Amino acid sequence: MVPRIRTGRRTAQAGSRAHLHKNKHAILFQLAACLLAVVCLLPCTTCAFQQCKLASSPIITKHSLQRRIKSPAAAAATSVETTQNPTRTPRIQKTTTQIQQPSPEHDIELLSIYKSNKRLENNIVRLGRMGRTEQALQLYQAIWTLDSLKDQYRRIVQKNNKSDTKTPIQLTWNNEPLSPHLSNLISASKLRPTTRLMNSAIDACARATRPQIHQQTAFDIYHHAISPTNPNGSKKWAGALSPNVFTFGALLACCARNGDTVSSLKLLHELEEDKFPDVVLNGVIYSTVISAVERADVLDVDLALEVLNNATVALAGRGEGSKSNNHNAVMGVVGYNAAISTMARAMEWKMASQLLDEMIIHSHSSTKPGLHSIVNWETSVPEEEMEPLLHVLHDERYKDLNIVVPKPDEVTFGTVLAACERSGEWEELLRIAKAAIEYGVKLDGMALTSSLHACQQLGLAGEALDYLELMKQLGDEDTPITRGRQRMGAKQKLQRPDAVAYRLAISACARAPGGHRWQDGVRLLNEMRSSKYDDCAPDVVAYTAAIAGCSEAGEYTSAMQLIQTMRQEGIQPNVVTFSAVINACASASANLARKREEEDRSIAMEDVRLPMTRALKLLEAMKAPTSTIKPNIVTYNAAIRACAEGLNLAGAFDLLRQLKEDGLKPTIVTYGSLMTACERMGDVDAASKVFRMVKEGNEGNDDDDDIRPNEIIYGAAISCCRKARQPERALLLLRKMISDELSPNTATFNTVVAALAEGKPDSKIDNNVLWEKALAVFKVMKSKHAPPGVAPNRQTYNILVRCLAANLQPGYAESLLNAMRKDGFIPDVDLYTLTVRSYERCGNPMKALRLMESMREVGYHFYEVKMLDDAFKNGVKILNQVGRGFTSQDTSTVRGPFFSADDDDMDYFGDDEDDGYDDDDYDYQLLNS
Repeated sequence: MVPRIRTGRRTAQAGSRAHLHKNKHAILFQLAACLLAVVCLLPCTTCAFQQCKLASSPIITKHSLQRRIKSPAAAAATSVETTQNPTRTPRIQKTTTQIQQPSPEHDIELLSIYKSNKRLENNIVRLGRMGRTEQALQLYQAIWTLDSLKDQYRRIVQKNNKSDTKTPIQLTWNNEPLSPHLSNLISASKLRPTTRLMNSAIDACARATRPQIHQQTAFDIYHHAISPTNPNGSKKWAGALSPNVFTFGALLACCARNGDTVSSLKLLHELEEDKFPDVVLNGVIYSTVISAVERADVLDVDLALEVLNNATVALAGRGEGSKSNNHNAVMGVVGYNAAISTMARAMEWKMASQLLDEMIIHSHSSTKPGLHSIVNWETSVPEEEMEPLLHVLHDERYKDLNIVVPKPDEVTFGTVLAACERSGEWEELLRIAKAAIEYGVKLDGMALTSSLHACQQLGLAGEALDYLELMKQLGDEDTPITRGRQRMGAKQKLQRPDAVAYRLAISACARAPGGHRWQDGVRLLNEMRSSKYDDCAPDVVAYTAAIAGCSEAGEYTSAMQLIQTMRQEGIQPNVVTFSAVINACASASANLARKREEEDRSIAMEDVRLPMTRALKLLEAMKAPTSTIKPNIVTYNAAIRACAEGLNLAGAFDLLRQLKEDGLKPTIVTYGSLMTACERMGDVDAASKVFRMVKEGNEGNDDDDDIRPNEIIYGAAISCCRKARQPERALLLLRKMISDELSPNTATFNTVVAALAEGKPDSKIDNNVLWEKALAVFKVMKSKHAPPGVAPNRQTYNILVRCLAANLQPGYAESLLNAMRKDGFIPDVDLYTLTVRSYERCGNPMKALRLMESMREVGYHFYEVKMLDDAFKNGVKILNQVGRGFTSQDTSTVRGPFFSADDDDMDYFGDDEDDGYDDDDYDYQLLNS
């Protein structure tokens, strides 16, 4: 509390420095005097500050604080009356520590440096915002001590004025005489208790770092101040203070920080019942009550909406009679944000999103664009199907009120984004983030971090980089610091990307399909390494995310280089990091094997197996006795996958043995990787062995621990049967999948169709069986029995048309071409060529000519293809020989060696309304027989 001493002008200071430079002895003498003064005054100052503390203990009781507030009256009375405590939530703590009563001499000395109430009020506010609540309350207590001593001084002066003999003024405290010099300070002081000082003290309680303790203190201050009498029944010299709207706002702020909904609603009802007619309710009061609901232990979304709707009507009705435009006469955006925050905490993301939609729809006109000016904006729920949350806007009783709905701000959008993030609704989150940018709202750091989290979950690298760039622009904005962030310990806004944002962006690049953005992830990692901020330094999580990107792309050499870099920087890799490197080796082998299958003979088998060899060496290093990082089941699964992609089936089964010896239990991923190894080699016997191992592993286990083959295992086994040229076995596995209530996807169906189409029929079986079964599988894909999301695609049609044309079934092939066009796929010209050639081989030139003529509908000209042009000329020649024109009608049955189909059956597969299949389950029974 030492007043700041201002120095003179710069010229005077320069002259003083020149003078002191000439006299060094004077400088040394002054320094010695200053040191002596500090040594002498230090004990006194320490004692003063010890007395200044309101509570030296970290725990304060409501009774001691209450007695402390009423200590002036307690000096003259032996009994103290306590006020009834308001209802409190369990979050408000009960304590038992007693507080030492302050000395009046110290209180008066404390106030002696303040010449006006304004300076005292400013200092209380400053201390409260700094989190020094005890010192702020000490100042407020001192003003009541001064008021009590002023009353005593006034009584003595009045007594002396009435008597002929004047007695010296001697003030006492608890029957103990006080120092005589205090009388002069008391008589000269112009300080007095006021409502503004009371509000400052309550506000300090609301900003306390431990609000659970100070809420009761705030109410004690309030009850003591508004009472006209002291606890002993005597009247206060300053009288009762009149609370205003700021008083109740500060009290409600205490309740809001504690989530004390009961006390907040009780205080609100008292205000609504005009118990304090001079207090006019505003939007801040209602917003603080909703904030209390949002912070409660038990969330009540309906209560928050009820308060919001009631406030909207109450403030609109109050604002009708106002003569000026009072912004507090409407429900501000803060109240709406508090309601949305309640929904976010309650995991009600749909309600939060809908309330945002209603705010945009009903908000008043502004310079910013509204909802319907946003391109491609769609509400979370169709507007005509919304059950309004702001129901008062649709109530006929309030149609004459000028209800104003505020426009959403950055906090509104950020809170809705947080609600979607809590619920894992990533697509909805990005939709709202995009709408916010189009709406003209600049998202803050937390909102952008939520958007980055959504991009990371969805693997959207491009969008993640865009949001990261927006975060880099936050530091360029001069954003004011709100009162809430001035509280000591309050979390400040992000002004730039932190380590969390960078990690999310790197992970988004790593999860991009095919790992094609892995270089962007490494670039972001290098940005973190070169950052000058400590909170952006890369850690093991950032490095692991970048290595995961290399894993998806198969860049195992880059992954291993990152391992060396992080070790050089003193960051130790963990088991997740090493597992990602082994996965990178597996992806590298897979990429090389794929290129080798595509007739790239420059890639040798040794090149395919080299990454697998590096992965196995890394696994052996982890298993070494000197290694501090041991492999887990994820590491073994990655190594088994590396063996699978490196065409090392024996090595994959050997790793299964090793992990069991290490006490690890195989998972469904383990068996899936083993089945992949069998598929790569086309070893059906090994695939059957994996199925047996899964069954044997489940024997003796509880139902919860059972590992059942999933779609991935079955899909790999079906592909293995296709490679082994065992189509019947592939069809059998598909039947087993359906009987096990699994959902094969379109790719699995296509693999079965391809296996049947490519398979060579057994000489002992009818040659038509395989293509008929392939056609039956296709019909299941088109029927009501198809699993969700399964439908024929271009690959399905390509496989079947080629199969049917090769088996001399051009009629069915042409029907599939028509169905293909109806499904939105334009057939390739080679499909037409194969079908025309099949017609020619069956001896049906008329069908071939008609099919070639229909090619013009899709933009093909048969005379541009030599084979089709020759077929057309040959067909015309045959027709001329039999004397029939090209335009004559041919409704006869077309017959060939393996074909018999009427014209009415030509569009069989393309009829979506009635395909003849739903009434007859023959094909589905054939598939499940």
